[in-house]
Amino acid sequence: MLNGNTIELGVCYYPEHWDTSFWKEDMLRMKSYGIGVIRVAEFAWNLFEPEEGRFDDSFWDRFLNVAKDCGMQVIFCTPTATPPVWLTEKYPEVLNCDIYGHPVYHGMRKHHNMTSPVYLDFVKKIVEHIAAHYSAHPAIIGWQIDNELNCEVNEFYSESDTAAFRLFLQEKYGTLDRLNEAWGTVFWNQTYTEWEEIYVPRPTPSNSTNPHEVLDYIRFISDSTCRFARMQSDILKKYVKPGDFITTNGLFG
Repeated sequence: MLNGNTIELGVCYYPEHWDTSFWKEDMLRMKSYGIGVIRVAEFAWNLFEPEEGRFDDSFWDRFLNVAKDCGMQVIFCTPTATPPVWLTEKYPEVLNCDIYGHPVYHGMRKHHNMTSPVYLDFVKKIVEHIAAHYSAHPAIIGWQIDNELNCEVNEFYSESDTAAFRLFLQEKYGTLDRLNEAWGTVFWNQTYTEWEEIYVPRPTPSNSTNPHEVLDYIRFISDSTCRFARMQSDILKKYVKPGDFITTNGLFG
């Protein structure tokens, strides 16, 4: 176990990239070099849920049993960094957008946003299933939420982000009068009279926007990311074995 008393070597491993005949050989070779921990599954949503609502645990059940037989410890990840194409095609509202409102499409990773109610519902379902099914496995010593939160992009401009940004601002300021005062919207006649008039930062003729708005927008992105991680953590905590940890990582530009 990772006990804080020694330095444990670990690596990322992607068994879905390899023929199953390599698994045991790979892990035994890692063990021979002093590598005792692997992190897996962060980009493998399809292997858990190949189509909407149909879960299949055969792949990871098999792999985890091989890992256990090899004496390899496993950090198991939630696969929410790469929603599958069946999801993004059927529910395009889960996609992130650039500052001009153009969607970013499937084909890399981090193509989703973290405020879409549809996406958050799918995340809850996949994390709940994975946690309930795999948490008791003896090879697993800990869990990682997503992978590199806010990697690839750390700005979000979808319609759901604007809706969530308005709620964030309502919780912070309470009234539009307080927001207008804090943002100095009297300058250049930016004064808001309805919450629905406020958007995430958008292009303007001067290629800039209210700096107070931008600062609150950055705070909103941070808050959205924390909420996304906390939502998954709260689910995992219901299932993890005593002593197993929950962690995450990120690139927060």
